[in-house]
Amino acid sequence: MTAKLSPDSVGLIFSMHAEGRKVDDIAAAAGCAYPTVVRYLNSAGIVLGHKGKPKQINSEYMSMALDMRAAGATWWDVSAKIGFHPHTFLRELRATRHQSQ
Repeated sequence: MTAKLSPDSVGLIFSMHAEGRKVDDIAAAAGCAYPTVVRYLNSAGIVLGHKGKPKQINSEYMSMALDMRAAGATWWDVSAKIGFHPHTFLRELRATRHQSQ
C-alpha cells in the first residue's frame, strides 16, 4: 500500500495545475509519480488529456493545409498550425486522388 500525500503536497498539485504547469513538473515538485497527480486531479473532477470526440480531418482543414502549402509552408508547419500529423494530410490527398480517378 502506498502512503498518502501530505496536505501540502496535495495543495501543491492543485496550485501548480491552476498555474498551467505540466504533470511531470507537478509530480517532481510534489515528490510523487505522474499517475498519482493524475489520480488526485481526476478525483477532483479535473480530466486531463483529450476531451471529447477526436477531431476529424475534413475539406475545410484540407483547404487550409493546401493554402498554406501553396504559400510555401512545409507539411510540418501545416501540422503545427492545424493539428494533424503530416501523414494524415498526405493520406487524405492520396484518398481524394484515388476517388477522382
